Amino acid sequence: MVLASVPASAETPEPLVVTKLADPDPNYVAPAEPKHGKRQSDADDQSLALNAAMQDFSQALGQALLLQQQVIDQRCKSGAANAASSAERMAWEAACKYVRR
Repeated sequence: MVLASVPASAETPEPLVVTKLADPDPNYVAPAEPKHGKRQSDADDQSLALNAAMQDFSQALGQALLLQQQVIDQRCKSGAANAASSAERMAWEAACKYVRR
């Protein structure tokens, strides 16, 4: 009965503080809000040109990686040459021995 004898303290609750945190991904760029009835500015034109250049660059990278993979696959299909030096055999094994088939 000790609990009944202690008066309940009527403390006011702490106020709720809401803080908007920074975006966790620093490389994320939020899409621009559409502008209704306005002419695109020079910044928008530059942004479109930059996006097109980035897309072209990523396509070039993808094509280069595909070409590189095709060269590796062709080298792996040819097999390790018996007359090759030990360094060439080790390079072949490193590239081809653990390739999924």
